[in-house]
Amino acid sequence: MAALQTLRNKAAWFITGIIALALLAFILTDLLGSGSSLFIDRETVGVIDGKAVKIQDFEQKIRMAEDFAKMNSNGALSDEAQNQIREQVWNDEIAAITFGELYEKAGIVVTPDELLDMVIGQNISPMLRQLFTTPQTGIYDKAQAENFLRNKNSDANAYFFWANVEKQLKDSRLAEKYMNLVRKGVVLNKAQLDNELAKRANSYSVNLVNVRYSAIPDSTISVSDAEIRERFNKDKELYRVADGRDIEYIAFPIRPTDLDREDAVKQLESLKADFAAPETNAYDFAQMNSETAAVERFLRPAQLSTSLAQFVETAQVGEVYGPYEEGNAYKLSRLAAIAMRPDSVKARHILIRDNKDLADSLLNVAKGGANFAELARQYSQDPGSAINGGDLDWFPDGAMVPEFNEACFNGKKGDITLVQSQFGYHIINIQDRGVETKKYSIATIEKTLQYSQRTQQEVYAQANAFAANIRDAGSFSAVVDSSNVIKRVGRSIRSNAQSVNSIRHARELVKWAYEASIGDVSKVLLLDDEFIIATLTGIQEKGYAQVADVSASIAAQIRRDKKAKTVASATQGKSLEEIAALYNTKVDTATAISYELNSVQGAGLEPALVGKIVASESGKVVSAVKGNNGAYAFAITSMQPQEVAEQQVRAAFEQRSMQLPYLIHQVVTDVDVEDNRILFY
Repeated sequence: MAALQTLRNKAAWFITGIIALALLAFILTDLLGSGSSLFIDRETVGVIDGKAVKIQDFEQKIRMAEDFAKMNSNGALSDEAQNQIREQVWNDEIAAITFGELYEKAGIVVTPDELLDMVIGQNISPMLRQLFTTPQTGIYDKAQAENFLRNKNSDANAYFFWANVEKQLKDSRLAEKYMNLVRKGVVLNKAQLDNELAKRANSYSVNLVNVRYSAIPDSTISVSDAEIRERFNKDKELYRVADGRDIEYIAFPIRPTDLDREDAVKQLESLKADFAAPETNAYDFAQMNSETAAVERFLRPAQLSTSLAQFVETAQVGEVYGPYEEGNAYKLSRLAAIAMRPDSVKARHILIRDNKDLADSLLNVAKGGANFAELARQYSQDPGSAINGGDLDWFPDGAMVPEFNEACFNGKKGDITLVQSQFGYHIINIQDRGVETKKYSIATIEKTLQYSQRTQQEVYAQANAFAANIRDAGSFSAVVDSSNVIKRVGRSIRSNAQSVNSIRHARELVKWAYEASIGDVSKVLLLDDEFIIATLTGIQEKGYAQVADVSASIAAQIRRDKKAKTVASATQGKSLEEIAALYNTKVDTATAISYELNSVQGAGLEPALVGKIVASESGKVVSAVKGNNGAYAFAITSMQPQEVAEQQVRAAFEQRSMQLPYLIHQVVTDVDVEDNRILFY
């Protein structure tokens, strides 16, 4: 268990006929009302590359991932963390199905010996290094790893933890092997090397005419619907879209009112007398009544808020200040103590985890004059400081656990004392203390300012009265236009979206949008601290975009291409000066143009232009090159030889090869996916 804790830190015929008709009517009503498929499989969460993913299996993997995450975080998971886990498990499922087939075809496996080598052999996995490296020394502890593996079967939690780590190790090694296999098949041969060296052999200076597309009025270039349709069909794969929903909505935020502020003040006022009573332990009382932890600390006035700093100037120990407002909370503070304390202390210690007799014995030996540093090196169970003779160097007030901290900051230079903390028994030697200043210990009860149920009901009544006047999208817009409310818009909302704009927990709204028909209006939804009323304005199904939705961008592309052709036709056989005069521009000079940079001075990133320059003859006018920002005409004025090392080309090739894993993942996982998670989450 101790090892595991360490890792945690790191779904009669007449009567029959009537029933059948009733059931059919019910199903059709549900189908027509929600837009759902008649044949939805309520046991299948999705289909990936033709393989069904059953909800039971998917849920089991999610539960395992959540349990593993809880072991590492030592606590419950937030909604955001659970959503992230579900998304990660889904992505892992896609990768497992798509890459699994590739691994099998390639005959790639991970053997038990390989796994062992990744844990205690010569090729330690980076994951294992993170788990079993001693933080203080930065050295991988093979003995700790071996001990954990030896004892994992005796602890169910440790066994579960290791099963998850082992799976991740296998998946990581399989991916590494496959990527290495692909990488080794991608080589820079001699012909490619020579070609690259030739292209990089010179840098160029040119005279350049840049005919910007914006210089040719759009009104002079016509684009027909037939041309747009033709271009769309040609480049259809560029216009793939995911599912999406468009909504319009209004929000009624719930905020604390003046009455809520009065309630918070009254609540703290009711505690004030008991908090101020001499027999009351200030920090215990604050801990029981505060919404935040009451940590006992001594602070200088400069470390306090302005109001508290002014309070302690004249306050007596035991005096209570407040209630007062600070940030988004109301507070009540009691001056618990005043003391002269340093800002920092230099100390060393010997940690004995669970042997009080040994700790007492070492205390006596240390007080008797024995070499404290040697005792720490021999006996201390804090490896980070033991190697340095127990030395912790200087540390600020409040940096250590309370028992240790108070022993150091209340003691005198030279003291050797024994205290017990959550880590065990500490034999402490105070080596030095900083300059002492007056400090104040203040216990504070904090109540976050929140809206009451009364306030929530009042805002709900407003939202409900607003919703009562809305029947459809038309009346939604009419009521919004005639009211003092702001209409908001949500565009292209994905089926698995967890948030919509600033609404963080919006699953109920997203699910409604995917069940609704265009023009439907939602009921009043409570999301985060707002009441939401929405209407569905658009449905985008997975597949290809509607031509009308992308026609503007396609028309711009066609118009640009036509402008480039117009320039090419008009400039054929002309000099650069004539071309510049024709388009009311000038001949510029661009220098230091090289193949590997893809940019041209005064033009920007223009790979097509650079490629044309490298492939052209010196002094010859070339027009017109279609670029990103304009059509170009140029003539090379000089070529300057530049030294290009073969190693430089090879390094550039290797750098591009580093992108292979990402590109391969994108290609391999680009399969047909039917994602039905919205039916379950």
